Amino acid sequence: MKSKNTKKNSATKKFGCDFCGRSFAKESTIDKHLCEYKRRWGDKNLKGNRIGFNAWLNFYAQNTSSKKQKTYLDFTKSSYYLAFVKFGHYCVNVRCININRYADWLLKNQIRIDSWISDKNYTRFIIEYLRQEDPLDAIARSIETLIQICKDDQIESKDAFRYGAPNRICYEITNGKISPWSVYQSESGAEFLSKLDETQQKMVLEYIDPEKWAIKFKRDAEVVTEVKELLKQAGY
Repeated sequence: MKSKNTKKNSATKKFGCDFCGRSFAKESTIDKHLCEYKRRWGDKNLKGNRIGFNAWLNFYAQNTSSKKQKTYLDFTKSSYYLAFVKFGHYCVNVRCININRYADWLLKNQIRIDSWISDKNYTRFIIEYLRQEDPLDAIARSIETLIQICKDDQIESKDAFRYGAPNRICYEITNGKISPWSVYQSESGAEFLSKLDETQQKMVLEYIDPEKWAIKFKRDAEVVTEVKELLKQAGY
């Protein structure tokens, strides 16, 4: 026979939520319970959430003197959680060309966190990044994108600029997926530009600014020769 104390302890046993601290009388209730923090924890493996978490860690490291290592659980309870998760999913949606560099750029330029998902800011970053990145990285990303366009359009990979859908190519230029290095330093790329209509020219102009890129190519003459040869061998 159970003692009165045992019965009393059993009757008063509580089941607590590890995330919000709320207590429940029944274990079945805690299993069904879904607070905001528990939901956030459940989303931890979403790509956008992981990106947001890493950006938050970088933000925290640069803006505090604390040496304490932060965890994803800390992130779920941060007042910045929603803002950084939105940023992470924004990066996924726009297919950000270099997430770490973009996050660093935002911090360096002291952009308010609520503006990290601004298309205007991302455009500014792309334009700057395209001029600063390693040309060989730019060519690799461009060729990868052009190959995908050719698969979609069922044409030979070397004919992307020749027969690929112009609007699709212009769109990928504005996304930073196709670099001015590949457009200006390939015969088919230069021909592609010459055939764009006025609307398409306006669409890509700020990303491939002819005057600024001409100056860059003049300064990097040796690299230009290497890039031209690579694109020529690839059939562009």
